[in-house]
Amino acid sequence: MQIKLLAVFAFVLFMLGVLLTRITYIMARSGNQYAKQVLSQQNYDSQSIPYRRGEILDRNGIILARSVRVYNVVLDCKVINSSEDYKEPTVKALLSVFDLSETEIRDRIDNEKTRNSQYQVVLKKISEEQKRAFEDYASVTEDMSPEERREKRNIKGIWFEEQYDRQYPYDSLASNVVGFSNDIGDGIVGIESYYDSLLKGTNGRIYGYLNEDSEYQKRTIEPDHGKTLVSTLDMNIQEIIEKHIADFDETYGTEESRGKGARNIGIVVMDPNTGEILGMACNSSFNLNEPQDMSDLYTNSELKAMDDDEYVTTLNEMWSNFCVSESFEPGSVFKPVTIAAALECGATKDGYEYFCDGGQFITDTRINCDNVYGHGEETLEYAIVNSCNDALMQIGMQMGITNFINCQKNFNFGNPTGIDLPNETAGVVYSRDTMHEVELATCTFGQGFTVSMVQEAAAFSTVINGGYYYQPHVIRQVRSSDGTVEKTVDPLVLRQPVSSYNSSLLRRYLTTAVQKGTGRRSQVPGYLTGGKTGTAEKIDPTTGRRATGRYLVSFIGACPMDDPQVVIYCVVDEPNVPMQADSTYAQTLFRKVATEIFPYMGLYPTESVPAELLSYLGITEADIVQGSRTVNQTFDCFDSQGRYYTGAYVNEDLVAVDSNGNPLEGVTVDVEAGTVTDAKGNVKQIDIEVPEKVDPVAENPDIASPPQESPDITNPDTVWAGVTDEDLAKEDTA
Repeated sequence: MQIKLLAVFAFVLFMLGVLLTRITYIMARSGNQYAKQVLSQQNYDSQSIPYRRGEILDRNGIILARSVRVYNVVLDCKVINSSEDYKEPTVKALLSVFDLSETEIRDRIDNEKTRNSQYQVVLKKISEEQKRAFEDYASVTEDMSPEERREKRNIKGIWFEEQYDRQYPYDSLASNVVGFSNDIGDGIVGIESYYDSLLKGTNGRIYGYLNEDSEYQKRTIEPDHGKTLVSTLDMNIQEIIEKHIADFDETYGTEESRGKGARNIGIVVMDPNTGEILGMACNSSFNLNEPQDMSDLYTNSELKAMDDDEYVTTLNEMWSNFCVSESFEPGSVFKPVTIAAALECGATKDGYEYFCDGGQFITDTRINCDNVYGHGEETLEYAIVNSCNDALMQIGMQMGITNFINCQKNFNFGNPTGIDLPNETAGVVYSRDTMHEVELATCTFGQGFTVSMVQEAAAFSTVINGGYYYQPHVIRQVRSSDGTVEKTVDPLVLRQPVSSYNSSLLRRYLTTAVQKGTGRRSQVPGYLTGGKTGTAEKIDPTTGRRATGRYLVSFIGACPMDDPQVVIYCVVDEPNVPMQADSTYAQTLFRKVATEIFPYMGLYPTESVPAELLSYLGITEADIVQGSRTVNQTFDCFDSQGRYYTGAYVNEDLVAVDSNGNPLEGVTVDVEAGTVTDAKGNVKQIDIEVPEKVDPVAENPDIASPPQESPDITNPDTVWAGVTDEDLAKEDTA
């Protein structure tokens, strides 16, 4: 009996072993088939729920980047082929709802290579509405006939793979700042890259299981969606600056330059009192929804001729943000920084006078001023107004090398500003060991070291805002996916390298530079603006010497100068014109941009507009901001023949002329007194516009190039690196 029981027990164990082996075989070989059959008839037993990448907004809530739920239509050919009853109803359903090729669908189902595939994507990124339309078509309703119900129930092997599609509603607008993410949700450039960890979330999951009563149950873990980022950008300002960059390219671009009006054009608009970037653009924008499309720049044959390295390099050049990632010698826009630092260290004072004789011999090197004949006697203010290299070199010698290097350090040159965008360049500057007298002399007027646009904009803002250095930034708020504010980014003052008094002096100097100096072409009629021109000789990379005829021209300005609210920096790198050394291109760009931005920001005209100014700028009253007060600076007078004239005026040569531009004999002009005396001795008090000074172009082919790399500079201040997950964790525990 015991032997029989053991035999039965052994037989049972053997059968269990066979059964387990069979189950293991079935699971290994066909487990997915049965799972897919179940999942094709009802929801997944276990499936991932993708998170939604966070939105990027402008400061007014306009969506710049968003993720929209979409679906891929997937065929499980193995399920469809598991019964002859499934194929025709399924094909009919697909063709009735979606715009698909019947030949392609049947080929996927019947082809030997795919007939057993359980994952065949036949349509990508359909909308929620399209998915719902299919579900409605395949659903069974009470009013259907038995044949219709049977057909609907035999629609098998179709499921929808949920995902999110990253979309950019404004295509190329702010492309170099916003950036884009790839198909797997990784940020590649711009804000998308820098804040990738905040924009990303965590996938959720649905688990299907049997409870203790063998009842089918589901448990859902919801996804944790990415954070929403509110940027400092204003899309209205962004549209304005990109429009004028495009206009410049259209005006000066050629087929040889691939439509570009200059090698590089950049514009930065900054709030000088917070460090917020209101607008930032360059002339290498691209479509964020098609970031690898270079068909506007290159022909198909040119693209096919590129090897992998060339193709990647060309893409990176298009994606690069010139305003942040490229450095260049700034030229004379740096002069206000030199003078501010000299005032701080006591190397000069308001009212100090300098004599310019056209240049300086530094050791054995002759370094020219823009005016090789010399500006003569000039005050500190007019060293800025005349953009005098000679005076700046004299000021630099009074400062000394140590003070000048400290100046660059205090204004963050040679260091990244810490702006929350990727690939920021630090520029290159000399160290105490590598800077000598010649290098000091040229650096005072902005040649011999390199900066980025954002560095110069931040430094200029410091000079005119009362002396406070604010760290530039492009994100002002972080929100959870439900809109709750998790972090507000407050303006960060790193230091005060300029006193309030000296800042007020620089505002006065820069105002005069625009009204009477090299920056007159930048004037925005009706507004009190101030600023500085820049014309920098470029280096020929093949020779390492100054390149003849190649210049980077710029203008940086602010408004209103009694209480600056906005800084605009325009750079035109190698304009596509025969004579590049003319900052008029950058000044005009500034004026056009500012004319639209100022009233949008709520800055309204406060100054009168002489008719001569409009004539000088080549514009009409229709081109100025509404509300500006136009003043006609004409006068009545007698000439030496006793003839009486109305509508006379002083021309650009400072000669009194009649309304037709003919010189008036016997009528004299006193520029300093602002008076005109006619032939009968009648004196007229008028506003006389001083002619524009020639833009500074000092030919100095022998001055040194910038150093190859910067010294290791330890910045005494902590530079903020943008909002991080750790910051948000601290906010939660606070």
